[in-house]
Amino acid sequence: MKFKHLLYCLFLLTLSAPEAWADSSQKTTDVSAKPQKIESTSLIEATNANSIITNTKLVTESTVSIQNNKVVPVLQLSEDPSEKLETLRKPTVQPISQVTSISQLSDVRSTDWAFTSLQSLVERYGCIAGFPDRNFRGIQSITRYEFAAGLNACADKINEIISSGLADKVSKEDLVVLSNLQASFASELAGIRGRVDSLEFKTNKLEAQQFSPTTKFGGEAIFALATGFGGNAPGGLCSSAIYQADNPPCPIRQNPGNNTILTHLVRLGLETTFTGEDRLRTYLTTGNSTPAGFANPAAFDTNMARTSYQAGLENKFILDLLEYRFPVLDKRAIISIIPVGFSLSSVLAPNSGYFDTGRGALSSFTEVSPIFKIGGGSANRAGVGFDLSISESARLQVAYGAGNSNDPTQGVTGSNRSVLGVNLLLKPVQNIIAGLTYVNAYSSDGRLGTFTGSVNADSSGRFSGGFVPINGEGIPLLPIGDLPAQTNAIGASLQWRITPQLTFGTSAALTFTNYLQAVRDYFKGDGTIGSGDKPFANTATYLFSLGLSDPFGREGDLFAILIGMPPKLIDAGPTVPGLNVPFSEISRAGESGVPITDGVGNLQSNTVFGKRDPATSMHYEMFYRFQVTDRISITPGVFVVTNPGGIAGNNAVWIGTIRTTFRF
Repeated sequence: MKFKHLLYCLFLLTLSAPEAWADSSQKTTDVSAKPQKIESTSLIEATNANSIITNTKLVTESTVSIQNNKVVPVLQLSEDPSEKLETLRKPTVQPISQVTSISQLSDVRSTDWAFTSLQSLVERYGCIAGFPDRNFRGIQSITRYEFAAGLNACADKINEIISSGLADKVSKEDLVVLSNLQASFASELAGIRGRVDSLEFKTNKLEAQQFSPTTKFGGEAIFALATGFGGNAPGGLCSSAIYQADNPPCPIRQNPGNNTILTHLVRLGLETTFTGEDRLRTYLTTGNSTPAGFANPAAFDTNMARTSYQAGLENKFILDLLEYRFPVLDKRAIISIIPVGFSLSSVLAPNSGYFDTGRGALSSFTEVSPIFKIGGGSANRAGVGFDLSISESARLQVAYGAGNSNDPTQGVTGSNRSVLGVNLLLKPVQNIIAGLTYVNAYSSDGRLGTFTGSVNADSSGRFSGGFVPINGEGIPLLPIGDLPAQTNAIGASLQWRITPQLTFGTSAALTFTNYLQAVRDYFKGDGTIGSGDKPFANTATYLFSLGLSDPFGREGDLFAILIGMPPKLIDAGPTVPGLNVPFSEISRAGESGVPITDGVGNLQSNTVFGKRDPATSMHYEMFYRFQVTDRISITPGVFVVTNPGGIAGNNAVWIGTIRTTFRF
C-alpha cells in the first residue's frame, strides 16, 4: 500500500473541514444522536423574566427549531423579525462518530480512483470521521496547513496504535512515508502543535477562572430616556377621595405629569445544567420606573402608555424567574416547571419578531399579542408546561399557571386566577410561520390582566368592585363585590419573510368572558329592578408590523413600523347604572398597585357597567435600532395612541424614547 498516495487522496478529499477528521482525544457523537442542549421559548420580559442565557448572551427562547422531528435549540441572538423565521429552517450541525467502514461514507463508490487507499485509512488506521451528513466530499481542495492538520491526526493515530502494543499493524513502508511527510511539513506541524499548546493553556486558564463548571452568568442593562405629551384627558388624577362612593366626581384635574425621565432596567441571570441537557434558570431583576410608568394616574392614566422595559421596583432586586427544564420522549419534548415568574409566554412561543425587551418593540402592547398576557396581575405566579415537536414543520405547546400558588388557601388548583394555554406553530413553507392559540382563564374578579388595552376591556366591563343603586334616587349605593368569571380566548399570528431583509407580521385575538355569578339586584333607569343578570364581555385586538433588517447595509440594525388596535371592549352586557371604583392591580411582581381609570369620565356617578368602548384606540409605533457593537444597541423611537382608553374625548398620547441596551 502506498501510504503517501493514501494521505494525498485523503487530504484532497476532506481536509478543507476540520470536523471531517477524527480526534483521538475527543469523543464524537453519532449521527443519530439528539441535540445535546435543549433551550426553548422568550427573552426576559419587562413583565415576565422568561429568557435563556447561552454563551453569556441572552437568547430568544421562542426560536427553537425543529430538525428531524426533534426540538433543536438555536444558539444566536434574535436580531430581528426575520430571524424568527430563519430559526425554523437553520440546520443544527452535529459531528458524526469515527466511521469504521468505507460503506458509511455515502458519496464514496467502489469505482472511485482513490477507493482502495481511502478504505485503508478508514478501516486500518481510523483517521477520518467524515462530515455530519455522512458525505466525504472528495473533490475539495486544501491548503498546506490543512494537509498538515490531517497528517498530524494520522500520525497521532498511528502512534496510538504502536503505543498499545500493536506495532505489527503498521507497515514499515507506511512509517517511512509518514516520516518523510513529517519532515516535508515540519514547519506547518510545528505551527499546529504550537496553536494546540496555546489553546490548551487558554482552556486550562478559563477552567480555573470560570464562574462555575455547571453555571453560566449573563445579563442585560437598559438605560432609557423618555418623554411624553398629550393625554389631557386622561391623566392628572386629582384625589383618592373620589374613590369613595359617597363623594362627587373629580371637579378639577391636574395636568398630566409628562416630564422627561431617565430610567433603567437591569436583569441578571444564572443558567445551570446538571446533565448537559437540562436547564435550571434563575433571574434577578431591578428597575427604577415609578409604578406603571407613564400609565400612572398622575401621568397619562392609561395602560396604553406602558413601555416594554419599565419596572417600578425602587432599585430593589427581586427573584423574577425560577425555572427548570428537561427533555423527554426521546428529546422530542421539553417539560418546564416554573415555581416563580410564570406567564403563558414562558412556554408558548408568541411568534412575534419584537418580543425582546432590550432590542424589540418599545411598547408593552406591540411586543407580543395580549392573548399571551392573559392571567397577569397576580403575585407568585407558578406553572408547568411542555413543548412538543410533532413534525419538522409543527410544534405543539401547552402551559398551565396559577397566581398565589404559594398560598395554602388557594394553591395551584384553587387559585383566584389561573390560565391554561395551547399553542400550535406551523411552518407550511420555508418563509412563513403561522401560530394558532387558545386560552382558557379563570379570575375571581373578571379581569384579564393584560395591561395593554382599555381599562373597560381589561376589567371585562368594570363590574367587579363597583356600586349599584337600589332605588330611583340613586342612593344608597350598594357594592357589587367581586364577580368570578371564565374567559375563553382565541388568537392567530403570522410572520412572512417577503425578502431576506423584509418581514411582514400580524396577529389578532378575541376574548369571550362570562361571569359565573349574577349582579346583585339593582334599580334600572326605567323604574324596574334588575335581577339575576350574569354579565358578559367580549374584546378584540390586532396588530400589523413591517420590519426591515440590516438597512443601509448595517448588520444588526432594524427599522420597524407597527400599527394596531389595543384590546377594545366590543360587546358587553347587561348595561347596569352605578358607580365604579378604580381597582388597584399589580402588573408585575414587586411593583406597587396603582388605580388606572382611562380618564375622569369613568369615575362619575352616572357610569354604566357593561358598556362597550365608545371609541376605537389606535396604536402607531416606529423605531430604529442601531447595533453599535455585538453587545450594545441604541434604539430611538416613538409611539402614539389615539383615543386612549377607548374614549373619544381623550387626547392622543405621544411617547418618545431613546433606549440603550447593554448585554453581557
